[in-house]
Amino acid sequence: MSKAYLLDTSAIFALTDNEEGADLVEELLDKARREQIALHISAMTAMEVYYVASGERGEEEANHLLLLVRALPVRELALADPLILPAAKFKARYKISVADAWIAATAALHDLILVHKDPEFEPLNEVSLLPLPYRQKRRR
Repeated sequence: MSKAYLLDTSAIFALTDNEEGADLVEELLDKARREQIALHISAMTAMEVYYVASGERGEEEANHLLLLVRALPVRELALADPLILPAAKFKARYKISVADAWIAATAALHDLILVHKDPEFEPLNEVSLLPLPYRQKRRR
């Protein structure tokens, strides 16, 4: 395997909501199924998927969506102690959300390319980014 990626919550919603960029996420998932790449999500992404879906679509849909995400060919990475300081530094330096700080720190610590639709990540020089076409930010 040559490349490894981390799907941000916005990339997951691009896929599930068939937004612009869903085709690229599907291509990455197909490559992961064929073991050509490694694909990951942060445990923070699992949490965000659930609470955003729950607030917008109800708890039953949130449960369904979380099961769907966990059935994808991705490895879920825990919010472990080594992420605390990098996440805190991203939060302090770039004024990004706490969730995005954890996700960015996960990408940086594991040397993963962060696939996202969130312009909040753009200033982060320490993280390799693969931006999808942007959409309006979700309320969280």
